[in-house]
Amino acid sequence: MNNKFKPFHLILMAASFAVVIYMLFYNLGEGYLVQTDEAYHATNAYEMYKQGNWVINTYRYATDYFNSKPPLCLDLMVMAYKAFGVSGFAARFPSALGGLIICVVTSAFLLYDKRPLAAALFPLLLGTCSKLFSFHMFRAAEMDSLYNMFFTLAMLALFLMIEHPDFMYAYGLCLGLAFMCKGPHAAIIFIIGLLSILVTRAAFGSVKRVILSAVLAAIIPCLWIVKRFMFDGFELLNALFFGEVVERVADADTSFSVPIIDFVTSNIFVAFVILLAVVFAISMIAAKKNVKETGREFTGFFRSNYIFILWAFVPVAIFSATKSSLSWYTYTSQIAVCILVARLVDYCVDRISTGSAVLKCAVPVLTVVLSVIFIIPTIRDYINVAGKGGHPVDQLTFELKEMRDEYGDSLSGKNAYLIADFLVDPENTDHWEPEYVAPAEMYLDLIPVDGEVDNFLSDDNAIIIVDKDKWDEYAEVLSGYVILHDDSYLIFSSERY
Repeated sequence: MNNKFKPFHLILMAASFAVVIYMLFYNLGEGYLVQTDEAYHATNAYEMYKQGNWVINTYRYATDYFNSKPPLCLDLMVMAYKAFGVSGFAARFPSALGGLIICVVTSAFLLYDKRPLAAALFPLLLGTCSKLFSFHMFRAAEMDSLYNMFFTLAMLALFLMIEHPDFMYAYGLCLGLAFMCKGPHAAIIFIIGLLSILVTRAAFGSVKRVILSAVLAAIIPCLWIVKRFMFDGFELLNALFFGEVVERVADADTSFSVPIIDFVTSNIFVAFVILLAVVFAISMIAAKKNVKETGREFTGFFRSNYIFILWAFVPVAIFSATKSSLSWYTYTSQIAVCILVARLVDYCVDRISTGSAVLKCAVPVLTVVLSVIFIIPTIRDYINVAGKGGHPVDQLTFELKEMRDEYGDSLSGKNAYLIADFLVDPENTDHWEPEYVAPAEMYLDLIPVDGEVDNFLSDDNAIIIVDKDKWDEYAEVLSGYVILHDDSYLIFSSERY
């Protein structure tokens, strides 16, 4: 097989990484932190950062049982705050870094597996997965990117266990770290491991290896569980293991077909189907084989990629069966399909004779073209315009940053009331929604307090933020109070002229 790393592989890999790095980091800090759920998590991390706390997450300075996940991702956000300063960029940086690590490690794995074309194409293929770069993943202050990073590392270790059993240690460690990101979701990694025993059975020949791998998987989660139990007993653990998981399954109302439809309509799956058809045709033409012979070759390809196929389909099957899927729950399956596509292209090109230069180029060229077709809209419609849509919370975030530059920490610790025009729940006008809490705490270190104008008027150590679109309703009662800021939002001190 012709599997040497050549100059054109290097050029293609450099271009692929350049594209994905741009998609991960360009405008990363722009745009407000959205309510689902990055505003919440960024606030958790800010309060942990401020209090020097690495274990107990709080929200609005009360112990948080809504976000019942283990704290690893929040701890990494805290580290980013320390490194870059408190900002949307810092909150999102660990997720973007997780995406980059997925690219680097997977490409390195494919090079190690003597698949240089696959290694060069993988980052570009990952860029076709538009949802991974637009919502709840690589560019969001969320748990999912880092969870999927450890998921990916665990799956690559599982594949390498076939010939190198000691990779079971890496598999166990990554399983434990994935739990520290998303809690019980990491059980999917364990299930895929069980289903892979057919091909990884050699690794189970050593009892010592199995026990040590189990210890590596359990030690960090167990240490956290003990530490957390010492703080509040079973309260958070009950929310983690029984509240979120059991209630979501028990109250599930998602159709069985939703995760399947999400998956099969994803860009990368569509690209996979197109490429599979083209590769099948080219293989027959180039090698002058009949359908049966070509089918036999592809059966061999799928057999050799058994673990990646499990990775692609098991999460979809689980969330379909439980009817408890959210759109980002099957993102990991898209990463698996990226690897399958990359390996399929490399596998096909290796089997086309060197005399068929046109056919040999056709599949990788088609792969690049399909990738570019899917990538351009993501860059154009999401990444390049991040933070430029004129959203009310974007504007407030920008203005609070301006106030931080003007007032420094002089407003730190003040109670803050909010009169907002844009609300996800318009019936609850006296409640701070997470999208507003995050910038208020992160940029001015305010204490968001639920209430309305009457509450502000009776509070002598407070400010009130009023959307100018609501000013007419409150002009009379707020006249005479000191205006700290006047733009899209009016911000008043409790002091009077």
